[in-house]
Amino acid sequence: MIARYAVASAFLIGSSLPTPSIARAQQRDSLPANPPAPAVFRGRVIHRADATPVAGADVWVVSADRHASTDSSGAFRFDGLSPGLQLVEVRRVGLDAEHDTIGLSSDHENVRTYALGDKTTTLDTVHTIAGASKYLSPRLRAFEERRLSGQGGHFISDSVMRLNENSNLADIGSRLPGLMVRSVFLKHKGFISALISTRKPCAGLVLLHSSTCAIQPNCFVAIYLDGVLQYSTTLGTDPPDLSREFPISELAGAEYYAGGAAAPAGMHSNDDGCGSLWLWTRER
Repeated sequence: MIARYAVASAFLIGSSLPTPSIARAQQRDSLPANPPAPAVFRGRVIHRADATPVAGADVWVVSADRHASTDSSGAFRFDGLSPGLQLVEVRRVGLDAEHDTIGLSSDHENVRTYALGDKTTTLDTVHTIAGASKYLSPRLRAFEERRLSGQGGHFISDSVMRLNENSNLADIGSRLPGLMVRSVFLKHKGFISALISTRKPCAGLVLLHSSTCAIQPNCFVAIYLDGVLQYSTTLGTDPPDLSREFPISELAGAEYYAGGAAAPAGMHSNDDGCGSLWLWTRER
């Protein structure tokens, strides 16, 4: 009886063990997947007017926070980048910035040529001395006081707005330090132009950031019009299309604060750390 029990137990234990082939398959499945091969991104920066090379331009891969400076032939190169969508910003003093979204592949070298045009207008900021405008509106008088105080923030004056009436808020706003334009596809609107922060790619707390927003930044700037909140990531609504909304011809000024701590008293904003853009309409 004991012998039969021992044989039966051995049979049951043996039948529960995986066969060598199954064990090898399970071991293969448990091995970590090979990481994707790194991507190479290279190209040139040229003048839009005559296609001559632009030396000393800064090429910034935003998501990876890596910079490269162009050489005398306008060439640049990045090695070891992660494949996938990447935001790119190209800047050179005296030239307009260029923004791009590129899908990097590790199967081949990724090549781009960027053409930069001459900058036509230099925006007034708190670092620029400009004559004060006389306003009747208390809101605009307060705006002028902050602009001339030099206490912080970046400003666009009424004179610059009037010089750029044929432009749009996306173009004007992207020239402010800390902001850049991003094309966003919305289901009901198609592609729109939105302003995002260059300080960080993702809205909200850093600990809660996902890998998705690292390649598709969503840190859209909060927008106020005459002190009334129009958009914030905290509202859960789509960002406005700044190539069409808030016409420049109706604005007397704008001011941008990179974070709540930088804003003056009474202008603190729950902007998810993406900054706030305050717009002020002209007097009628």
